Amino acid sequence: MDATTHLPEHLRRALTRSDIESFLHLLDDHTPGTPGSTTRKNYTSSWRRHLRWTQREQRSILNATRHDTNAYLELLTREHEHAPATIRNHITRLRTLYDVLHQIGAHPGPNPVGQRPLPPHHPEDYRHVYTNAELDLLLTHANPAGRALLLLGAHAGLTGPQVVTLRWPHVDWTQRRLHLDKHDVPLEDDLARALHAHAVEQGHGDLFPTDTLIFNLRNDHELRAFIYRLCDRANVTYKAWRALRAHAGLRLLQASNDPAFVAQHLGVHTLKAIAPLIKLAERNATSPREPSAS
Repeated sequence: MDATTHLPEHLRRALTRSDIESFLHLLDDHTPGTPGSTTRKNYTSSWRRHLRWTQREQRSILNATRHDTNAYLELLTREHEHAPATIRNHITRLRTLYDVLHQIGAHPGPNPVGQRPLPPHHPEDYRHVYTNAELDLLLTHANPAGRALLLLGAHAGLTGPQVVTLRWPHVDWTQRRLHLDKHDVPLEDDLARALHAHAVEQGHGDLFPTDTLIFNLRNDHELRAFIYRLCDRANVTYKAWRALRAHAGLRLLQASNDPAFVAQHLGVHTLKAIAPLIKLAERNATSPREPSAS
């Protein structure tokens, strides 16, 4: 007899015991993504969240109706009103859950999520960017190390991991370049001065160490914590490191109007990766109220 024959009953028993993890484990063979993959983890997380909600609200899973899922989706919309991509992802995964339950005979159908319209997704509306005024405040309140860090993100466009692993030999003072693993970026005057001031504060002067990390940061977590403390000190709303990198991309777009050049500078391989920045730059050009980078 096919193993799936008794699966609906096993699922029902798991729900009766309020055993969400067993319920999810029973659906392993029907969950998108390979075991351990990000896709699998994301689907499992969304399904777990929905299951916990049904338990709290005492709603049915195996006999869920449009009324049940509408109530849940209204909750998602309230909680993530400024993150339409998150709502879209949850709706897609929830629809898949009920497709799976119907296919194995655990839900009578039709899919209670239905073809609910997905919220529009305009990434440029949600791309966090530090404004010129915010960056100026941060630079004012930063010590030499902080100013160098900020400009590596906001002018050079380095990623967090690139900054954490940056060493003094990567800085080419003669050619005015930063040598990264896969590409080089220009060493602009403001950044060069900030790095030199940081070196002086560290006691290096003009004799830079041969193979020493530029910053005393062990990982991305410590970098985020550093920026968070700086934002708190400057009374600036904290945004993730990528908001500094986005500032750099927007700044380069406004100066060059060359998306391909910006993509190369940021080390990304497709223009799609910077499409939100392109749209934001276009919007800034027609709306002086929008934040810009300089």
